[in-house]
Amino acid sequence: MNETRGIAATIRRLLELSAHELALISIYLLATGLFRASQNAAQTTMPLIGHNLIGIGVTKVGLLATIGGGASVLTNLVMASLKRSRRSIFVAGLGAFPIGVLAVALSRTFLELVAAIVLFAITGAIVMPALASSSASLGSVSSKRGAVAYTVALSLSLAIGPLIEAGALRLSHDSIRIALTTFVPLAVVASILGISKLGKINSTQRETKTRERSAYVLFRERGFRDAVFSLALYQFPFVAIINFAAIMAKSRFGSSAAFSQEALTAFFIISFLSRAFLLIHPTKESDIDWLRASAVATVLGVLLIGLAGTPVMFLVAMVLLGIPHGLTFPLALNLLNETVEHEQLAKGNAILSATTGLISLVGPFVIGLLSARFGISKMFLLMAVPTLIFSIPLFLRRPNQLLV
Repeated sequence: MNETRGIAATIRRLLELSAHELALISIYLLATGLFRASQNAAQTTMPLIGHNLIGIGVTKVGLLATIGGGASVLTNLVMASLKRSRRSIFVAGLGAFPIGVLAVALSRTFLELVAAIVLFAITGAIVMPALASSSASLGSVSSKRGAVAYTVALSLSLAIGPLIEAGALRLSHDSIRIALTTFVPLAVVASILGISKLGKINSTQRETKTRERSAYVLFRERGFRDAVFSLALYQFPFVAIINFAAIMAKSRFGSSAAFSQEALTAFFIISFLSRAFLLIHPTKESDIDWLRASAVATVLGVLLIGLAGTPVMFLVAMVLLGIPHGLTFPLALNLLNETVEHEQLAKGNAILSATTGLISLVGPFVIGLLSARFGISKMFLLMAVPTLIFSIPLFLRRPNQLLV
């Protein structure tokens, strides 16, 4: 009954929007989805281009990923250090993004691939925080619903993008370059729509004088720190899942690669459904309670996956872990939108991106060392430790406490 009321309320809310607002939301979601699908295609195809076509070893492939991650984090930190957000930087990033995708697809040498990855990483690090910030300015749509809509678009793009690439590979007789080049027109459309959307939002905002706030000042806000902690509490387990879950399923249960992919598919489907639930049922004033529940689910999930004795237990653990994966990012964006002034959203989102980027950069190496020392199963058990550490501030938070 409550679910029916929630869906009906959402439909009524959509019907109340003007044609301009509906167009703005549609453009935003399409731009976000196309951008993320193109970005994911380049990220997952880069190793194949490097190893299969250019002939570099797995060590250099790993080095490329590290270089790209480093360039992305450095760009996020630079964006966060700017005194004020500049739309021209976002527009430049959007314009250069399709060039980065094309450069990756056409790279013929290791150095060319390095240059392409750096360009691709920089443009992505500029655009993603900009798109996240724009979720708070979708006409009369609430910032909560806008943030969740943004994350839903990301989830859908991660599901649809691989299907597009798979189709392109079949039609091109497994030509990796052609398959990735297929995403260049999609990236161009995303850039055009993104530039159009950002321009419209900025032109309708009132000119206001607000005090400039450094990243240090932002961290004085309890809500902003909670947003950072919310992303950090799940990021280490997520890195472990993406890099080592399939290896564990193979080594411990003798599972096939197909089973591992099916488990990951279930993980992302549950993540998407969790975000879709938030879109229909905004969390109102209970973001912290939902984040606490996400922390508990994450701890239970990594303990279950570490103790899994059968493929069924492994699959159940992956399903359980999909719930907090779907919830933590939109809830963190909610906290950011409610705590930070609109003019500081780009800076705040850059810091959030840098947080996940740093963990994604350092995490695989640290987790790999833990796996080598203790084994993959015990490594997953240890992933409960960073989750518990980063979730402590959320459980110590008093009601309505925004500042410390």
